[in-house]
Amino acid sequence: MLSYQHIFHAGNHADLLKHFVLYQVLCSLNKKDKPYTFFDTHSGSALYDLLDGRSLKTGEAKKAVFPILAAGVKENCPPPLRAFLDFLRDYTSRNFYPGSPEIARAMMRAQDFLVLSERHPQEIEALRENMRGQKTGSPSIQIHYRDGWEMLRALTPPATSRGAVLIDPSYEETSDYVDASRTICAVHKKWSNGIIMLWYPLLAHRSSDISAMLGEICGEARSQNANIEISDTRLEVYDSREKNLPRLYGSGMLVLNSPWGLREAAGQSAEFIRNEISGLFQSE
Repeated sequence: MLSYQHIFHAGNHADLLKHFVLYQVLCSLNKKDKPYTFFDTHSGSALYDLLDGRSLKTGEAKKAVFPILAAGVKENCPPPLRAFLDFLRDYTSRNFYPGSPEIARAMMRAQDFLVLSERHPQEIEALRENMRGQKTGSPSIQIHYRDGWEMLRALTPPATSRGAVLIDPSYEETSDYVDASRTICAVHKKWSNGIIMLWYPLLAHRSSDISAMLGEICGEARSQNANIEISDTRLEVYDSREKNLPRLYGSGMLVLNSPWGLREAAGQSAEFIRNEISGLFQSE
């Protein structure tokens, strides 16, 4: 199914969690001069106009990124989240929201490698356009009009050894849950030191699929290395104990080979975000 377009959801609560974790992982990789490779399996178009009619139709950014940007000046805002919000302001001040390819392009160095994959025919053209005109110091970029699962299996481990991957399918198809677990298990076996990030939705009617997916991934990872660092952060904008939950009540980020300090930073930031914006959803 190729109907999903992220412009309808750019800057929503799921993006805040997903991209905060991505930002922290890239900051960690940038601490060393050695090059690394970053893979993005479901890239989208990389840059989203928040004044586009599709974004305005859902109004999701108004309930997430904009309130959090305003709250970021508060004293109790966790410093790692404040740094991420400062990064976002360069885009939101121009009414844009950066997707993961743009965040990676902006943060990576000339010695690094950015590998992007997208299957949607309109999204791939927008992705190519948005990745043109690279500045001095930008990473080398490969763009594949290709199935993201197949791309990741084929191109890992990378020549750089160091690196990370972000996997965030739309989950419109039931097969995405199985594809995520099978692909991650296969990739981790041959690239044991790679940082693997998986975004997943919190859907009441898919709780068994989500649990099975996460259980298989974590079980395989720990069978390879009992001491592997795994972080799993969830952001619930609705109380999961409530009856009649909406279709999407939050999302999570699972990270294998989680960098030092990420678990704490992500947990504190997710709590701050939830406290600031959950009321905007509960009042619906």
